[in-house]
Amino acid sequence: MGTSSSSRGSGRDTPLVPPGTDAQPGKPVPPAQPQRFRSFRTSFGRFLKGGDGADLKKSLGHYARTSTGGSSVGPRRYGAVYSSGGDLYDVLSSLGRDGAEAAARGLSKESLHGQPLDVVCQRLADALAPDNADKDRIRAAIDEAMIEVLGEEEFDTDRLDEETVHRIISEYLSQSIFQDIVEEVGGSWANAPDEKRTPDAEAELIELIRVVVDQKLGARMFGNAGINKTAVEGFMREAVTEVWQEWEANDE
Repeated sequence: MGTSSSSRGSGRDTPLVPPGTDAQPGKPVPPAQPQRFRSFRTSFGRFLKGGDGADLKKSLGHYARTSTGGSSVGPRRYGAVYSSGGDLYDVLSSLGRDGAEAAARGLSKESLHGQPLDVVCQRLADALAPDNADKDRIRAAIDEAMIEVLGEEEFDTDRLDEETVHRIISEYLSQSIFQDIVEEVGGSWANAPDEKRTPDAEAELIELIRVVVDQKLGARMFGNAGINKTAVEGFMREAVTEVWQEWEANDE
């Protein structure tokens, strides 16, 4: 699910908003606090060792407030995620209708319907993932979201009604945040007492993220017919800002 076995996390010199991912390019980014990941990784390490959900929530509070610069800065690091998510919404919505917009991107209904889902995910990722620092994360988020919502059956465009597309976008955003956090835990994953603890901890983390993202994003998307890429991008940015604000309260 995650990337816990391969990532060492960012260092102290890594900017709060990585280059090419800023949702507000040109706006000054404040300097990062020294050792901004220490409290986050320490709390997450305690969660790995003891399994206490309070430590997980505390770690997310540190992550939102200090590691990523708070709710006014942290959500900016997902600019590429928002943009690709808006594109994903447009393509999937089109495939659930006449397919014209998707076909213009080289993703015709005829070429995708009935294909294995992993093949469809790869084609979506090839078309929508940007060529920047978030490329691999966005590709993984698209894969995980499609599989989580649609299962591993052959791709059926008739299943892409409004509710299903909204669920995929919500899961895509959850997976994007999850991938980011898992990578930034870095060496603290070594605190897991055994091999089973790591996937269990990842499962607890993604479920916690899903709950809050579903709440924040769902309130904006579900039942809101006729929205477009621009609206979806804005909804995701607003939702992440509210998620960060909620998590920051765990750090008070």
